[in-house]
Parts: sequence; C-alpha cells; structure tokens
Amino acid sequence: MFLSRSSLIKTVLISSALLLIGAAFFVVAYFVGKGDMNPAPSVTVGIIMFCLSLLNAFAGIYADGVSKPFAEGTRLVRKDLQPKKYIETYKEKSEGDGYVIARPRFDMLELLYTAYDLLDDRRGRAAVIVEMKTKMKPSYKGKIAVYAADEEYRAGNIEEGDRLLAYAEKHDASSTVSAMADAVRKTSRAAKTGDTEAEEKYYNGLLSASGIFKADNAAALLAHRRLYHICKASGRDGEAKEHLTYCAEHGGSTAIRREAKALL
Repeated sequence: MFLSRSSLIKTVLISSALLLIGAAFFVVAYFVGKGDMNPAPSVTVGIIMFCLSLLNAFAGIYADGVSKPFAEGTRLVRKDLQPKKYIETYKEKSEGDGYVIARPRFDMLELLYTAYDLLDDRRGRAAVIVEMKTKMKPSYKGKIAVYAADEEYRAGNIEEGDRLLAYAEKHDASSTVSAMADAVRKTSRAAKTGDTEAEEKYYNGLLSASGIFKADNAAALLAHRRLYHICKASGRDGEAKEHLTYCAEHGGSTAIRREAKALL
C-alpha cells in the first residue's frame, strides 16, 4: 500500500467531519426527545453519519493507497507501455518521505517485474524477485517461486527451474499458481528445452484470445517478440517480419521496440 500523508490527512478530515455531523444529530435528538417531538429521525441520521465516517475511512485509504496506484501502474505498464515511467513512479512512492505507508502489494511488484521485462533488464527482474522475497508474506511463496523458476529457465538452469516449479505447486495448490506454472512451462522452459511447437502454440493462443482473456498490450508485445524469434529460427521470414513489424509499430517506450526498429 502506498498511502501518502496528504491522502491520510484528507481521509481523516472527511471522516472527522462526518462524525461531528453525526454527533450534532444525536444532540438534536436528545433535546427533541425532551419535548413532544419524535427523536427517531435525528437518531437515524446520526447513526448514518457515523457509519459513513467509518466507510469513508476504509474506502479512502483503499482508494488512495491501493486502488489508484495499481490503476496508474497498470495503465503505464500494460496499456501505455511506458515501463521506465512506472519504475520511476514506483521508486518515488516506495522511497519518498511523503508516504505514511510505502510497502508495496504483490500486484505492484508484478507490474514492476513486467516493466523490467519490457526493458529486457535481467538484473532489474532479479532485483524484483529479491524484493518479493523480503517484503511479501509467506503466503506468496508459491507465486514468488514461479517467478524465480522463470528466471532460472531463461538462464538455462532447467533442473533448478523444475525444482522451483515443483516447490511452488506443492506449497500453493491454488488454480492461480497452477496456471502461472503451466504458462512458464509452455514458454520459458519450452524455449530452453527446444519445444518450440508448444511455445508457439501458447503464444498464438494468447494473441487469438478475446473478451476478458484478450492479451493486454504488454503481453501481446512480449508474445510477438518471442514469435519473431521462433519464426526466424525456423526460416519463416515472412511471418517473422510481421511479428517484428508489430513490435516496431506498437512497442511503446520499450527495449523491444528499439530492437525491432533496428532489425527492420
């Protein structure tokens, strides 16, 4: 959660105002009750104000500390393809003095990992995994192990990658971790073990998905880059050029776009 002091102060002020209004209605109900009027309406409004003050506190903190940073990060990384800008924003929030809470949620670190991936920055990705291990709760060990396995496969360490995936699925039997592990097996592991057919099938399926399963801009770009290398290695120069052209034209501010433009 990235909660700034200004956001916290704003939330406290609004909640305090609602509490004061609620207290005022209780006072009105007290004096009304001494007369011949029914105090129930004033009591009801007072209770509503107290409830709203509590709701505002929770909603305000969640919106400013969780929802807004994640929405902004998702837009920068997955839609606008501006990984450097997100990395700068993340560092500002996690290291800035103006934040009461600067402990990232796991989904923010996942965005950070993707940002470094779009920049083809292996050291950056490795640093994110270290941050995941040091800052996340033990319940995230399964997901973290999948990311670590992905890095091992990319480095060509098949046995270590297999060990980490086995650990991930044993530690966390959720459908999410299972899907993550399956994706890594069909991509990074397949690439290093020579199973390009499985890898190509996975990426083509990703690009052809529609509706809620449609790949976002970041996922599509990473898929086209891999498909370019697969097609190029198998001598399908026409298909390879199509994927490379996509990377050059839709690559945003990424290393993938720079590489594609240099190769065209």
